[in-house]
Amino acid sequence: MTEASASLIREIPEHDRPQERLARLGAHSLTDAELLAVILRTGRRGVSSVQLGDALLRRFGGLRELTRRSVSELSQVGGVGPVKASMLKAAFDLHERVSSRAAQELPMDTPSRVYDLLVERTRSLTVEVLFGLALDSKMKLLRCYEISRGILNQTLVHAREVYREAVASSAGHLVLAHNHPSGDPTPSAEDLKATRDMVNAGRVLGIPLMDHVIIGQPSPSNHRGYVSLKEAGMLAM
Repeated sequence: MTEASASLIREIPEHDRPQERLARLGAHSLTDAELLAVILRTGRRGVSSVQLGDALLRRFGGLRELTRRSVSELSQVGGVGPVKASMLKAAFDLHERVSSRAAQELPMDTPSRVYDLLVERTRSLTVEVLFGLALDSKMKLLRCYEISRGILNQTLVHAREVYREAVASSAGHLVLAHNHPSGDPTPSAEDLKATRDMVNAGRVLGIPLMDHVIIGQPSPSNHRGYVSLKEAGMLAM
C-alpha cells in the first residue's frame, strides 16, 4: 500500500472501514465499491481502495458489466494491474460457480431457472451455442451439455446430436436453450422450425421436449432477457 492510499484509509475510523464493517455487520452493509475494496485491499497513490472500486464500477458501467471483463481489461485500469485483476476475476468466477451449482439443485421446471443456469455461461459468447438439459422424471438436472456451436446467428443441428446425451443419461425430459448474441431473444423462423423437428424426435424417442429457452439480454421490451417457446405457445407450432 502506498503512503498516500494508506493515509486515505487511516482517515476512516477503524470501525467504519470496509473490512471491519464486513466482519461486524455482514456484506449487505457494504456498497459495491466497498466490497470491491475488500478484494483489492489497496488503492494507488492518492486514491483509496474504495475510490478505486468506485472507479472500476464507473469505468465499466456497473457491477454486472464489471464481472464480464477479462483479466487483461481489468488490468488496464490505473491502480489495478494483473495481480489485483486476477483476484477480482477469481472472486467473480467463484460466485458464478456457486450460483450455477445452486441452480442445478433446483428442478428445471420454469424458464427462469433455465435462464439463471445459463446466463453467465452465455454472456460473453459471440456465436449461438445450443445447450441440452437432460432432466429426470422430476425435472431435476442430470446433465447440461453443449450440442452445437454456430457461426454468428446460425446453428445447424440434427436430432441425433440433440438427443444423444439425453438418451445416454436415461433422461425423462429434455429442455433446449440457446443464446442470441445480438441480445434480442425473439425467436427466428429457423428457431421455430428446429424446435418443431426436435418435438417430433422427442415423441419418437419417448423423451419429450419440455421447452426451448432463447437467452438474450434484458431490455425495455423484454425485461426478463429470455423467451420461452412453451410460454409463448410456440413449442409445437
